[in-house]
Amino acid sequence: MIYYWSPDYRTPVGGVKILYRHVDILNRNGYEASVLHRHRGFRCTWFENTTRISYIRKTKLSDDDYLVIPENYGSLYVNPSSRPKAAKVFNRLFATPAGKVIFNQNTYNTFAGHTASRGDLRTVYKDKGIAAAMVVSDDNREYLAFAFPDVRIFRIHNAINRELFAFHEDKKRQICFMPRKNPEHAIQVINLLKHRGDLDGFAVVPIEGKTEKETARIMQESLIFLSFGYPEGFSLPPAEAMSCGCIVIGYHGMGGREYFNPNYCFPVEMGDVLEFARQVGKVLEISSHSPNTLRRMARKASAFINGCYSEEREQNDVLDCWTEIMHGTRYSKALDERRTSEIS
Repeated sequence: MIYYWSPDYRTPVGGVKILYRHVDILNRNGYEASVLHRHRGFRCTWFENTTRISYIRKTKLSDDDYLVIPENYGSLYVNPSSRPKAAKVFNRLFATPAGKVIFNQNTYNTFAGHTASRGDLRTVYKDKGIAAAMVVSDDNREYLAFAFPDVRIFRIHNAINRELFAFHEDKKRQICFMPRKNPEHAIQVINLLKHRGDLDGFAVVPIEGKTEKETARIMQESLIFLSFGYPEGFSLPPAEAMSCGCIVIGYHGMGGREYFNPNYCFPVEMGDVLEFARQVGKVLEISSHSPNTLRRMARKASAFINGCYSEEREQNDVLDCWTEIMHGTRYSKALDERRTSEIS
């Protein structure tokens, strides 16, 4: 069994949705997989799912199993007493004979909890129990490979649900953004614009505490999406906004550099809130005098996102990753035997 250990977050966090999606992909394709939650009965409800769920207290990991560990738990490896309750759970799971794989969805969190001491070489990535690591962008793969050249790293392309985040051409005079990341930057940009009168006639809608469906609907209605995320492993919301036909303005967060192409959006250097506001003003002016220019950009951006980050590509990446990780193990042999039996 492959267990994806997940935090019990009741509010929307894109990385958790991706854990669920991997488990669904694996189960659809003949692997046994489950999301592993801490609290009995917990399941994420802010997006629709029927994903297989297991609970830590009811689960015994053997040497035939794999445990996928989110990158944010790496700090518990180097500081086992910093959060006693969480550390106790981590230590118990990490001590099991299951193979360990780190799913690092934001490598800029890799060294959280580490020290600057030259002689302190403690890190979960050098533990002999780590079989591999997964990342979600080329930027993050380069980061992790630079730090740990001996670790096997697999890049997984996140999928954008093109049906849920479907392209809509008819837009309201509306700007949306997610205030969870760098909210002080959002306050500055919005105030720079509103006091000039640039936002007159436009609604500004924060996306906060919304379900996945509600988020998609707001993006589909909005002409512009403001991206304040930094640092990011991939930066999922701007990609989803592009798929919906939004004009995206703002930060790529490092991980999103691979799709923040000026042909498809308006990138802004991190922290340059004045230039951010100027770019928004520029887009608002274009929308008044040459709306078809923005419509063409939005169509191209949506097509690019849906082509590069398809569900088919994500599925192939996940399956290729686990085929290679499990190659030669008893679990892989049993799986091959079962598949052969099913075919015959």
